[in-house]
Amino acid sequence: MRLIPEVKEKVLGERRAISGCTFVLPNGCDNRIVNLTKKVPSGPVQVTVKIGNEDSESYKILFGKEITVEAKGEKGAFYAIQTIRQIVKNGYCDVKEINDSPDFEVRGFYYDITRGRIPTLESLKKLVDTLAYHKINMLQLYVEHVFPFKEYDGIYQRTGYITAEETRELDAYCKENYIELVPSLSCFGHLFELLETEKYKHLCELPDHKPNTIYWQQRMAHHTIDPSNPESFELIKSLIDQYMPLFTSDKFNICCDETFDLGKGRNAGKDVGQLYVGFVKKILDYVRSKGKTPMMWGDIINAHSEFIDELGETIFLSWGYGANEKPDTINKLRDAGKTQYVCPGCNNWTSLIEMVQVSIPNIYKMTKYGYEAGAKGVLNTCWGDYGHISPIYACMYSIIYGAARSWNATCEYENYDEAMDLLYYGHEGGANLVKSLAKAYRSCYWYELVCDYSNRMFNTDVMKAWRTANPEELNEAFGEVEELIPYLMSTKWENEDAREALLCVANGTQCMIAMLMSMQTGEKLGMNDTDVEEWLKEFTKIYLKESKMGELKDFVKAMYELSIKYLK
Repeated sequence: MRLIPEVKEKVLGERRAISGCTFVLPNGCDNRIVNLTKKVPSGPVQVTVKIGNEDSESYKILFGKEITVEAKGEKGAFYAIQTIRQIVKNGYCDVKEINDSPDFEVRGFYYDITRGRIPTLESLKKLVDTLAYHKINMLQLYVEHVFPFKEYDGIYQRTGYITAEETRELDAYCKENYIELVPSLSCFGHLFELLETEKYKHLCELPDHKPNTIYWQQRMAHHTIDPSNPESFELIKSLIDQYMPLFTSDKFNICCDETFDLGKGRNAGKDVGQLYVGFVKKILDYVRSKGKTPMMWGDIINAHSEFIDELGETIFLSWGYGANEKPDTINKLRDAGKTQYVCPGCNNWTSLIEMVQVSIPNIYKMTKYGYEAGAKGVLNTCWGDYGHISPIYACMYSIIYGAARSWNATCEYENYDEAMDLLYYGHEGGANLVKSLAKAYRSCYWYELVCDYSNRMFNTDVMKAWRTANPEELNEAFGEVEELIPYLMSTKWENEDAREALLCVANGTQCMIAMLMSMQTGEKLGMNDTDVEEWLKEFTKIYLKESKMGELKDFVKAMYELSIKYLK
């Protein structure tokens, strides 16, 4: 059987067909479990569900003439039925007993809805369904300016936003699926949009900062609030007060990562570690005063670890996104006795598609290190740097792999592709196609086009590092994609949304490769600006099927102008 996550223990038995089930539930069974059974095709096999009173996610399934679920609590019953859903999807069962429980207490997914793509409520609910199917129990949405905070008036209307009503409804929908929706809000760094306004620019660490490139780049770097100004803390308190009441979670993520400018402007000459910790402590104490457990990214405090004990009981988020990550930071927090979640990534940022050649070894190693270090949770991340141009359907290979490794961190998942084909793509060869697209896209980072669009020079060390493809490699990648497009156009998948999104990715990859080739050599690879214009129509259709307008118009404008420059 192909299952994601793979169960922890199974006793093999005689193979038998299972096309559907009839459930016998205990009296007073939670409606969440009742509703989940309705997602299982009905059939002659009777499933008797027994539920204990413990707060436990473990369960046992016994397979005989009938099936018996023995769960220690409601959560275990919920996950047992998700497993049965996947078994029915297989169409058969070849075990007589399953014993299952998670390796990590918290199994989360972190989705950037701030830097370009703002999902619709419908698409977020669809995402929650998929996460629950694969036993994820936490969701966080990364927010800066995409909520109607009073301080961001005039900004969120321009960029798009998620409403308070949508947030409350999503919170309730997550609870229906045993998922905790945790608020995540920038509270120190990543405040570019706010600090660029006339009203609040006096709170920016960099006085009189003037952007010299497009905002996609600027907001990634110059965005740190001045911690020495008393107004800064009052502003952050106001943001928290407006956002926190929308959530039923007992946690709050204050972020506080990547404070790049700290000590380089208004606080020049001061001890950066003390500046950072002093401000963060105020925020942490305020969150705790509201009855919430705070969490924060661990990158800055790890650089000033001599202050870490001053932060008290906090959940630290240990992130690392490379294919060859080391366990040093994770072990450092373990040795300090701190609670932590390990945070790998889908490596979709600055790309049309997840870079699975990086994300899969990254997720594997980070979950392995976390498991060995006794980390409490996993929070797999999907960031949106530079406009968040990757559709969610072009990130699912990594998202679901993160779910798999969060539940069962000792499984090698040798049949993961086949399981994805059955349980998600609904097409044999879907997973392999994603890997082929990612391999081709390696040659055409959107970041390089962004830099050209904002008139940055290409002879810098930074650009040399990002430019990974020479003309020969671009030609090869173009040919690889050209072979995939007819296949994507002619086949039918059970998950048509995924197929359509991947076809869009393939067409866009060709457009980007053609522009980069022209940029380097003048050769256009048989494409012109009209081809890009047609693709942008396709991209817009796919984008708006999943997301609100967000920054779509900015991406379309950039691509159109680049196509005129290089392909007309």
